[in-house]
Amino acid sequence: MSTEQHDPYVEELTRISQHQSDAVTARITVVEALALAGVSAAQANEPVSKLEAGAVAGAHTWISENSPPHDAEHAFQKGWF
Repeated sequence: MSTEQHDPYVEELTRISQHQSDAVTARITVVEALALAGVSAAQANEPVSKLEAGAVAGAHTWISENSPPHDAEHAFQKGWF
């Protein structure tokens, strides 16, 4: 049994890292698919960037319309808003 304490911040950073990795993989997949259709990487960059920006805007909207976890520390709740 581990003597380490449960650290929710480490778990959150791990999830963020995984999301970033997934985003890079998705970008590569889309650019490769577009390349098969004859679209160069330079041409694919703009629409892929717009898709990514839309995803960020959607996530920001979701966060701003929701509340932090009820058991979160005050500093975390303050940072949320």
